[in-house]
Amino acid sequence: MKQPVLDPRDRGDIMAQLAAHASSYTPEWRYEGAEDDPGSALAELFGEMFYQTVDRMNSVPGKLHTEFLNLTGFRMPDPVPAAGLLQFDAHDTVEAPVPVPEGTQVFTEDEAGENVVYETERRIESTPAKLEALFYVDPRNEVIQRVALDRPQPFFTSVEGENLQRHRFSVSQDDVLALAGPCQVEIELRQEGGYPARETAARLADPELGRWTFRSGGEEKPFAKVEAENDRILLTCSGTEVFEPDEEGHYSLSCTGNFGSGSIILDGIKLRSRPMERLSVDGVANGDIPLDLEEGGYCFGRRPTPYSLCYFRSDQVFRKRGARVNLRLEVVPIVSNLVDQTPQYQFNQRIIDKRDAVVITPDDVYVSQVVWEYFNGMGWRPLTVSGSRNPFSCKQEGRLEVVFNIPADLQKSEVNAEEGYFIRARVVHVENQFSMTPRWVVPFLKGADCIWDYTDGLPADRCRGENNGDVVQMEDIAQVDRLSFPALVGLEEYPRSMYFCFQRSPHAMPLSIYFDMAGRVKLEDKLRFEAWNGERFEPVRSVDLTRNLLHPGVMLLYLSKPLPQHTFFGVEGCWLRLSRSSYLENSGGWPRVSAVRLNIVEAVQRQKAEDQLFSTGPYEANKELALLYTPVLDTQVWVDEVRSLAVADAEALKQAMPDRVSLEWDDRVLTHCWVRWERRDELALAAPQERCYSLDPYAGIITFGNGIHGRVPSEGEENLRVSYSYGGGSVGNRPAGAVRQLIGALPRISRVENLTPMSGGTDRFPLEKADAIGNKRLRHREKAAGARDFEEIVTQDFPQARHVKCFPGRDAAGAYAPGHVSVVVEGSDLDSRRVTDDLCQRIYDQLSQQCDCVLAAEGRLHVVGSTVITVSSTITVEMEDLDQSAVTQQAIAQRLEELINGRWRERDIGSQLRVAQVWQTVRDTPNVRLVRSILLEGRFDEAGVQRVVPLEQDDAYPYATVKSGIHLIQVE
Repeated sequence: MKQPVLDPRDRGDIMAQLAAHASSYTPEWRYEGAEDDPGSALAELFGEMFYQTVDRMNSVPGKLHTEFLNLTGFRMPDPVPAAGLLQFDAHDTVEAPVPVPEGTQVFTEDEAGENVVYETERRIESTPAKLEALFYVDPRNEVIQRVALDRPQPFFTSVEGENLQRHRFSVSQDDVLALAGPCQVEIELRQEGGYPARETAARLADPELGRWTFRSGGEEKPFAKVEAENDRILLTCSGTEVFEPDEEGHYSLSCTGNFGSGSIILDGIKLRSRPMERLSVDGVANGDIPLDLEEGGYCFGRRPTPYSLCYFRSDQVFRKRGARVNLRLEVVPIVSNLVDQTPQYQFNQRIIDKRDAVVITPDDVYVSQVVWEYFNGMGWRPLTVSGSRNPFSCKQEGRLEVVFNIPADLQKSEVNAEEGYFIRARVVHVENQFSMTPRWVVPFLKGADCIWDYTDGLPADRCRGENNGDVVQMEDIAQVDRLSFPALVGLEEYPRSMYFCFQRSPHAMPLSIYFDMAGRVKLEDKLRFEAWNGERFEPVRSVDLTRNLLHPGVMLLYLSKPLPQHTFFGVEGCWLRLSRSSYLENSGGWPRVSAVRLNIVEAVQRQKAEDQLFSTGPYEANKELALLYTPVLDTQVWVDEVRSLAVADAEALKQAMPDRVSLEWDDRVLTHCWVRWERRDELALAAPQERCYSLDPYAGIITFGNGIHGRVPSEGEENLRVSYSYGGGSVGNRPAGAVRQLIGALPRISRVENLTPMSGGTDRFPLEKADAIGNKRLRHREKAAGARDFEEIVTQDFPQARHVKCFPGRDAAGAYAPGHVSVVVEGSDLDSRRVTDDLCQRIYDQLSQQCDCVLAAEGRLHVVGSTVITVSSTITVEMEDLDQSAVTQQAIAQRLEELINGRWRERDIGSQLRVAQVWQTVRDTPNVRLVRSILLEGRFDEAGVQRVVPLEQDDAYPYATVKSGIHLIQVE
């Protein structure tokens, strides 16, 4: 309001008028203003006093206007202290949590070097535990994902990244599974108690539930046929693939699939294999001479001798320790007759009679005895064989089959510079070796093949299970009777949850976990925390200050006992679980969390003052108390009324107001009756006996009633006690990381720092603003009926709100919605979404009581923070004087920053973007001859996701609040 001026004269005008009157009324005295003239001194004194009277008269309209505002019920809002979040880090060497008491004080220095003190709002315990990993788990959809901690991530829904959930188990037996197709593998299962696993075998053989594979060609190949037979699973490989060992050098089979919930625990696994056809040996050698089986070769040379050796190699067959092998040889005799068999006559007789001729019969020289041997790592040992024990004698007809069991200690050996699995035949005796008439019957090998079979399966020597992101591996289990191997383990049927893993126990009373939310998403069900106690997850008593992850805040968990270490999803640690209460989808989407931090507590710029005591005389009406420190916060005024109340009246008052009355006794004598009086905005509206007072928090003045408006305090010595804190104002607004110093010692705390800006501190309204909003109270009367009412109530009661704009007919997202009302608020700190969301919540709580109840009950009232758009530009211009280009570029950038952060910010929300003004600002800059192009872009956060949008349309973002970004000025 422009106040009227009743008398425009100032002191100079008054003294000039006085001098003019002096010449008319006292011509005998000439007023010259001399210092040694008594008349001049009187004139100066009169002029000063008259000017003070004029000045007081001119202040009457302002005082009347102030009284008018007071009559409307308007009062200056109390000072608001800055607030933010502090993080207290316990030292790494500490095992137990470190208490951080309520009221712990920290400070920083302002620009003048004065300390700005902050106090914590509640007690917490700082834990040395660190959050190591965070997982999202959805048992119904078989999803386990590790959630990144360094960027915004949605909770309770899938994220980008690998699904760690896999149901897969592998069994290894390096001898049995060293195969090449075609072949067949038989797996015999035994479950708990030694019972056959018929149902399990049928389940594992179902191709719709899973598949069996082996490694070949660097990848997993499926078996051509899988079938169940009693408690056995038959796997058939009909191709020619060669089984390959894994990275660790083990041959294994794997079963992968989704077999539903529940578990399959195996106590025993036996394996058998057999080829589908006979296999040729890998090589044959006569001593150090390799034989080519396609052309054939002499087993022991053309002239076998004792100790001649014939080696047979089969890397697939001869390594089947415990198997029975049938070695079939195709041996043909090669006869070398070196004796002349023509008749020999007796030439010493006179008459040669052909009938008496002597026929020479040669002696057959052949391999009459061999011994079979194998290598056990120390030397060659005898190998027991059956069937054709000596197939090299060339005396047998039909199949020459050598049958033997592969010894358990058969090892690889090196023969002729080749390493592999060998057996050998060694010549023990050659019949007629030294005959004078020999006929050599030499074995000639034309082919050799073999086949194996197991009479009983061999136990698996290695098992590996991958379930629910975890790996269970069992080594050297062939001699273990009961494995208890968790082959397949399903997830517990449970709603979607977030699992928190800590490297040590995070127990604390309470543990403070801060969730920095990106955007606002309302969850339709409740959340609860659980802790792993070594056997199961049990509920944890908690206090949720985030309103179900609706806005940034802390959750306080009361964990009295240390949590044990346990492994989930392949990670070992101490575990907490945040789970939903239902399996339903959330219609409004899913909350996004920018960060999760520990040991967070809110702090307010405030100091606790010592209680002040005052005395009261007999009937002191309108008594005033002046407090030592200002601005005043959190005031409690206690009056000792023991002198004015009888004992019975005091006890009745205590019963009527138990929270406001405190009685003190000394040997059954009532010594004090402290009554807490209530604050009233206007004492003029108080009843005569009402226990109340008024407070000017900025001046620190407490005023009591006069008996007509408010009760007069009773007489007494130090019978008034004032408990209060002081602080607040814009001096407490400090950036993140500025508050790092403790007042006093807090043992075992290594560091303290404000995680968020200390913001929201406001000073007394300027008189112009008070004048602008005060008289509007007469119109809205604290009831929000129209759009202007919403705006004026918020502006009046919440000085932290820089701008307020009401949008009727729009929802919280800015979309057209008849019947809805959205109040958009720009907070005092554009960079702190937490502060703005907290302010919006408090505004909503108040407006919901002051507007149509149906509007709030049906969810059609919305209070949201403005969308902060950072405006950046790329501008191309031509200069008149190129020598001044650098100066002109700086001038353009400065002008744009003043336009965005100045003129645009002063406008209403939603009308702050005017693209045409950017052209005008650049064009009007000195030394700019021509503006070639201007490209504007806006960057804003949408539920934790950075969006970049063009700004060609001025009204495209109705909830927009702008701030200046980066401006690139190019010169052509």
